[in-house]
Amino acid sequence: MRRSKVYGIRCRSWWLVIAPALVALLVALSACGTNATTSGGSNQSAPSPTKSAATPTVTTVKGYGTSHGCPSDAVVTEALPPQAVIVKNTQDGQTIKVSRGTLVVFELPFGQRWETPAGSQGVLELQQPAGYASQQAHACIWRYVAQGSGQSEVVFMARPLCQPHLPCPQYIMRFSFTIAVQ
Repeated sequence: MRRSKVYGIRCRSWWLVIAPALVALLVALSACGTNATTSGGSNQSAPSPTKSAATPTVTTVKGYGTSHGCPSDAVVTEALPPQAVIVKNTQDGQTIKVSRGTLVVFELPFGQRWETPAGSQGVLELQQPAGYASQQAHACIWRYVAQGSGQSEVVFMARPLCQPHLPCPQYIMRFSFTIAVQ
């Protein structure tokens, strides 16, 4: 049984469409699950504090913090001081009133890739380590000391925590908190 020339041309033209489509699909899927590094977190240098909170004992566990969405691999196991004001993501959009010298702790849950604000925020002085993982709270932690008086807005961004080479949703969530220091 002999095949016609038209059949051969159709077979070859089919591959001219399918091959580039497969290459484009592979290129598009290869970007899924990549984790871009964020600036901030443990890469920031701390300003010399005038009134800083006690520095917690830090252990670095390679990959622990980042695998849970924190920008830093620093892990702190000790509890926060009882007088600290803890701000959670459920308080998004709210104004939190504190007095000067108060330790303000942002506790953002594991499961999102959190992006840290850059350094101190107005009347809030960033304490190191920033964006560390807390095993007790199952959250990423940022600590600030309220300096001076006035208001500061602290904004965090959350992206999906994606696994390499797997489909990943594309979204960004914005969490904004206003801290009023009296």
